[in-house]
Amino acid sequence: MARAIEAALPHTRHRLCQWHIFKKVPSKVSIYNSNNKVRGLFHKCMRWCDSEEVFEEAWNEMIKEGNLHNHEWLQDLYKIRRKWSTAFNKDSFCMGILSTQRSECTNNVCHGISKPTSSLTDCFLGLEKVLMNWRRNEQDEDYKCSQSEIVPVIKNSSILKQAARYYSRRIYSIFEEEFIKAVGEMSIDFVSTDSSKYIVNYIEKKNQNHPWVVHFDATEGNIQCSCKKYETMGLLCSHCLRVFKQLDMAKFPEKYLLLRWSARARQVFYSGYFLNSQRSNNFQSGRGFIFRNQVSRFAYQMSTEAQGNEEAEEFILSSLQDMYKKLYLILGGKKRNQKDVASSQGGTANLKDPLKRRPKGISNARLKSHWEKKKRPKNKKPLVGDNPLEEPSSTQPSSTQMNFSSMPECFSEEYITGIPSCQPGAEYTKLMMDFLSSELEFNEFAM
Repeated sequence: MARAIEAALPHTRHRLCQWHIFKKVPSKVSIYNSNNKVRGLFHKCMRWCDSEEVFEEAWNEMIKEGNLHNHEWLQDLYKIRRKWSTAFNKDSFCMGILSTQRSECTNNVCHGISKPTSSLTDCFLGLEKVLMNWRRNEQDEDYKCSQSEIVPVIKNSSILKQAARYYSRRIYSIFEEEFIKAVGEMSIDFVSTDSSKYIVNYIEKKNQNHPWVVHFDATEGNIQCSCKKYETMGLLCSHCLRVFKQLDMAKFPEKYLLLRWSARARQVFYSGYFLNSQRSNNFQSGRGFIFRNQVSRFAYQMSTEAQGNEEAEEFILSSLQDMYKKLYLILGGKKRNQKDVASSQGGTANLKDPLKRRPKGISNARLKSHWEKKKRPKNKKPLVGDNPLEEPSSTQPSSTQMNFSSMPECFSEEYITGIPSCQPGAEYTKLMMDFLSSELEFNEFAM
């Protein structure tokens, strides 16, 4: 997967999920559960090291403290340290994301809405409720950001007022924590002669060996810290804010106000400003998707607001028709019917595929299911005498009797003797008389 990501997404960086690593450590490293110092050093190596030097010192101290020099799992983990430690990914914008979050959040949601006995319908209805709650919370947060005003913890601070007017509520709370830390915990140990380099440390000197170095260019308004929080998250760190406080700056440069964290980010995104800024920055990857999304959202918003007002609806429809005509003039194209007429006049015909016909042997009827294909048993007519409770009547002949009642009249004695024009021979007459006499005797015997 790592090689595929590198080939398909060359501008991205593949990292390992820290959540899964934390899940494996207790079973792989036994001393992790009993030694608090080893546990703290491992957490520091994962996410609290600002540089590679700090990571190496913390890792070596952890190995020495837990006597883990020959631990194979930790050795393999150390070989791929660039994929899981934040100290080696300070130059990539990750917004503070340290885990995949997608699968974990999905599992958490699914476990909350379903039970082992839940049906598929119950799971679907529960997921619908969760989505409705998410959308409602997002709408409430957007409403609060657009309608309510954030009150800074230090009301007379111009920097906090600037951040409160721009950032969303959640991002402002993070920025406010950094500002309070800068004012109450940080101090400046060294300032260069040209005021371009500052060394920032804690007031209590807890990080004496590795202080933070801040470079500031007053002419361009550029500031950069060794912790690289702005490069990874898009927010100014407490060290940069401490330098601004040292210089008595009323406001920090607006270039460090990231549009992603703005309270009006959605409004600006769909207003067209974002697309123009991306065009100016030569940002071509995904530009078509952003354009379609922006136009669709803008058209949907206009149609929703105009719904119910006839004048507004007619205005939108007429405007769209005018835009449609101007669009073809800009693109230099023609309508489809005009293009067809021009092509027919030029003598060139558009060849179309022949009509498709159904092959022989394939029916158009609906396919029958298994139960429909199952043959029904044929109804058999009951035979006479099948019912043991039914006795045969005396007038009904048995299966061994021969019924001569249906004999034709031409074989009767009266018919034969009554025909004057027909004179049968003596042998034929004798044969017929013997047959009739045998029939009478048989019937008398049966009676």
